[in-house]
Parts: sequence; structure tokens; C-alpha cells
Amino acid sequence: MVNFLKSVRTRFIFSVLLTIAIFLGMLLFLSYNALKESALENAKELSLTVLSQTERRVDSFFGGIRELAESMSQYPAFREVRPEEMKPVILASVHARKEYLRAIYLGTADGEMYEWGIGPGFVDNTPVFEPGYDPRTRPWFIRAVEIGRFIISEPYLYASVEAMGITGVIPVYGEDGVFTGVLGIDILLDDLAKMIEQIEIEKGGKVVLLNDKDQVIVNQFNGEKGKILSSLETFTLFDLENYEGCPSGSLMTPKDLNGMYYVTCTENETTGWKLLVAFPYEALMASALEGMKYIAFLESVMIVLMAVTLVILSNSMIMEPLKKTISVIGKLEQGDYSARLPEDKNDEFGLLARQFNNLVETVAEYGRSLEKKVKERTEALMKLQRENMRLRLIEEKERIYGYLHDSLGARLTNINISNSVAQQALGKDPETLKEMLARIEENTLRGIEDLKEILHGTAAEDRRIIDFARYLGAHVRNRLELKGIRLDYAVENSVDLNCLGRQTRFELEKIIQELTSNVLKHSKAKKVSVRLRILEEGVSLEFVDDGIGGAEKGIEKGGYGLDNIRKRVLSLGGLFELASPEDSGTSIRIVLPVKEGADEIDQDHDM
Repeated sequence: MVNFLKSVRTRFIFSVLLTIAIFLGMLLFLSYNALKESALENAKELSLTVLSQTERRVDSFFGGIRELAESMSQYPAFREVRPEEMKPVILASVHARKEYLRAIYLGTADGEMYEWGIGPGFVDNTPVFEPGYDPRTRPWFIRAVEIGRFIISEPYLYASVEAMGITGVIPVYGEDGVFTGVLGIDILLDDLAKMIEQIEIEKGGKVVLLNDKDQVIVNQFNGEKGKILSSLETFTLFDLENYEGCPSGSLMTPKDLNGMYYVTCTENETTGWKLLVAFPYEALMASALEGMKYIAFLESVMIVLMAVTLVILSNSMIMEPLKKTISVIGKLEQGDYSARLPEDKNDEFGLLARQFNNLVETVAEYGRSLEKKVKERTEALMKLQRENMRLRLIEEKERIYGYLHDSLGARLTNINISNSVAQQALGKDPETLKEMLARIEENTLRGIEDLKEILHGTAAEDRRIIDFARYLGAHVRNRLELKGIRLDYAVENSVDLNCLGRQTRFELEKIIQELTSNVLKHSKAKKVSVRLRILEEGVSLEFVDDGIGGAEKGIEKGGYGLDNIRKRVLSLGGLFELASPEDSGTSIRIVLPVKEGADEIDQDHDM
């Protein structure tokens, strides 16, 4: 049975589901981005709405303060400074607006201060000032005189209570147009924050009011309700410098809070203050995340339903026909060659069944004809093997004959020459006789070793060549000296030459032996030059003598001298070049390739 995880059905279903999952994942990602953009767009609209609502509330608040100040500045009691009439009017106005008004007062041009109010710092609705208090020195008085109309002062510390607040001030003039004083309406910053708190902001939004110096007037991030401010603090929760002081629809990270906020800002024309509205990014994205969870749930359900549907369809449409096909194949393997697939369907499986049955018939017919052909080919192969054996025997005979000629022939030539010299030295020169007999013994022993190697194929690779190049030179020199022939011997890359493999060394040595024998037998030379080099294409041998030349004629006659060397070099894939004009000596250039494997450069010599 096929492993469930490796079955075609499993891989098909997994591939389809994976494709669908990737598609739905991309759709989920695009949906999330769309929901995110929609949430941010909604946040932008909500921020603008809250900003507009808050700004209208601020404008309405300070518009009411302005109307109150302008109306009071026209009362005859204030224009003519009649305290007994001002007091009930002021207290009535303060009590009517006690949620955000602390006091109303008139500072006169003569330095008198008439103030009534409620809350901390008042005794019987009258404030307690330090001795020498002069309203004309206060910021609100000076600013009102400078502007000459209603204004909202910068936040400052009140003189009658340790608290920060602002004052709506307006100059007051008498009937004759003479400056009477400055009317002021005090508002604690904490009371102003309470007014802002009345604005209902969705999704955890916060409102911040800042003056033109980015000092906090109202900060809903503070969270300390009811606290009376005694000083102004610079707003550092958000970095406003990169937004030219007033960001518009930007995601910002507060310094001392976790998470990001979507911040929108505007500048109030009435007060010149900055109005910031900040929404938690997490709260803005909550609806998008809920939508994503719902979409992800629906997609998961779709994948499960699709998987179940694919399993059912694959069983009925794919697995059943495959099971029948596997059953028929099993019967055929067991020798039931009559088994066939049903051809009752007109779909792809029906076509497959017809093609399969045709294939079975063809294979059966082919098997019968193949048996006949195998029998015929076997007989032909046996004949071919017999012929191949005959040719190999002939080839081996030629190889042995060539090696005998090149190796033993050279040894016997040396023995013959040494014997001739020994006979001449007999009774005349005992030292020469002794040397010639030693050479005859040495050549006889080497001839025996060469014969063993030729007949048994034993390698001389166990015999370590300390200096193969020097060995060749000495051997050639000793042979040529028998006939008084000088040798000019040069080797390049002697180290690489010493590291050649056994087979290459063997072939090179036998070739040089045969070339030396030819010189001794035929050339009548007085000098021989030998050059050995290691090239990229192989081992290069240049063998030149100054003899009588005419070596090409020996090759044309088919003798076993140079012709045998040429055939051997070419059979090894090498290069053989001969130049031997009459009476001009002989020049032979041979390149033997260094074969990989048994004949590659011997690595043992480098170890």
C-alpha cells in the first residue's frame, strides 16, 4: 500500500488546500489593509468631528465670557464705580456660573480693587490680598490697557489663592469716555478642564489644550481630576517639533505611555491655543481586528468544508479507478496476462484503460518476439566472443613480441657489444675485461626482470625510483660509451619526471632503450642529444643523432625498430615525429600522454 502522506490524493488535496490557503491569506492581508485604511479614515473623521465639537465648545464658552464682560462693562455701577451696586450683580453672575467662574472684579485706574467670588481664597465672598496690592501692576490689567478690548489673558498664578487660571478682561470707560478701570472674570484652569470633560469622546480619545509656548492648559492624559494647578508645565508627551508644532492625522508614540496614538491638531482663533485630540491606535483598530477575526473564522470554515469535499470527490472520481488499475497491474505481475481494465467509461480514465489494455497486448506480443530475438542474439554473441578472443590473443602476441624486441633486444644488443669488447680485451686488458663481464651480468639480470614483467604483468611500482631521470641518462650513457659515442643529456622538470606512474616510466624506458639500440646498430653517429620535458600534453622526448640518417627507409620496410616504436606511441595516443634525411642525422620527437589512473603521476613520491 502507498504511504498515506505520499499518495497522489494526499498531495493533490494538500496542494489545492495550500493554494487556496495562500489565496485566502493574501485576501486576508488585503482585507486587513482595507479595514486598516478604513479605520484610519474613520479615525480622521472622528478626530475632525471631536476637534470641531471641542473648538465650538471653547468658542461658545469664551463667547459667553465675552458677552458677560461686555454687558457688565456697560453697567453704570461699573462705569461710575459704585461698589454697593456692583457686588450683588457680580455675586449673582458668579453663582449662576459657579461650575467654571471663580470671581468677577473691577480694578480701577486709582489702584482700587473690587472683587467678589466663591471658593478657596474668599472670606464672605471677599478675597484677602496682601498689603499694598495694586491691580494696576497685574498682567491682566496691563494687557487689557494695551489691547483696549476684550481679551483672554495668558495663564498666571492668582494673587488671592495658590492656583493657576486665566482671566477674561475688558477696559471700562465712564460716560465721558474717561478710563475707569479693567473688568476681569477669573476662570481656574481646573474648572476649564471640567468643561472640556463634558465633551463625550468615543474610543478613549483625549483632549489637550496648549498655549503658544506648548505649555499645558488642559491635559486629559494627566488623569488627576480635581487637582488645582499652581504652575504650567511644558507638554512633552508627544514630540511636536517634527510636525511644526501641530500634527494633523499622524500616528505618534507617547514617551511615557504604551502603544501608539492617532493625533490631530488645530489652532483656536479665539484664544490662539492649540487643540489636540489623540485616539489610542489599538482602540481604532479594534473594529478592524474584530472584522479580521470574523473573516479568518469564515475562511477556516471554508477550508475545512473544501477539504472534506475534495476527499469525497477524490475517492469517487480518482481513487476508485486507480485502485482498479493497481489491482490489474498486480494480477499481471503474478502471471495472469488475461487481466484487463474495464473500458466502460468515456472520461480520461476510460481512455487510459483502453490505452493500457492495448499496451498490455503489445507488450505480450513483443515478449514473444523478444524471446526469439534473444536466442538469435545469444548465438551471434557467442560467435562474436570467440572472434574477440582470437583478436585479443593476436594483440597480446604482438604486444609481447614488441616488448621482447624493445626490452630484451636492447639487453641482448648490450650483451653482444660488451662480449665483443671483452673478447678484444682478453689477455690484453684485464680491467676492461672485468668491466665488460660485469655489464654482461647486469644486462642479463635486467633482461630476466624485464621478461618476468612482460610475461606476468608484474609492476615495478614496488621498486622506488629515487631519480628516474638520472637513471635513464646513466643507462644511455653507459651503452653509448661502448662505441665511443658522446651523449648530450638534458632534463627539465626532473622532479615531475621522477613522479611519473609505473606504466609511463616503463614505456619511456623501453622507447629510449630501442632508440639507443638503433643508434648503436645503424646510425654510425658520434654524438647523441636527448631532451626530456614534462608538458601539459604529456612527456616530451627529443632524440637527435649526427649519424648517416635515412631512418624513414627502415620504417617503410616494416622492420621492428623505429616502426615498432611509432606504432606503440600512436597506440598510446601519443605523438611521433621523424626527420632523417640522407647523411644529415636523425631527429625524433615523441610525446607520451600521462594517463589518469594507473599511469598518472605517482603521488607516493610526494608523501
